[in-house]
Amino acid sequence: MGYVILGARGLLGLIFVVFGLNGLLHFYNPPPPTGDALTWFGIMAAHHWMNFVAVEQLVGGLLLLVGRFVPLGLTLLAPVIVNILLYHALLWPHGYGAAVLVLILELFLLAVYWRSFAPLLHPNPEAITPKL
Repeated sequence: MGYVILGARGLLGLIFVVFGLNGLLHFYNPPPPTGDALTWFGIMAAHHWMNFVAVEQLVGGLLLLVGRFVPLGLTLLAPVIVNILLYHALLWPHGYGAAVLVLILELFLLAVYWRSFAPLLHPNPEAITPKL
């Protein structure tokens, strides 16, 4: 099971490191979408929002590849994955297979690292206050 976890973590990390670097360095320029997807992408690119997303992808992917702070990396990548899924579901249905793949990898790793996330769902958390 350890190799499966390592493989899932490595594949998800590698995907987001490559796409994060591409967002910053533009070494691969796929053909642009059409219609509303092009409008949405143009607005996000013009306001440099995609640079922020690229940095978030890069940092989250590196955390997964290095194997340190993996729950933090999964937390950083979760909203990016949701936006990728919504983009492909609502605006541009091409490439949804890769979006589903990263969703499956994310959900698998969330299940594996569940103990790190379980305290977030506690209904009545106690604040830790310093003793004076």
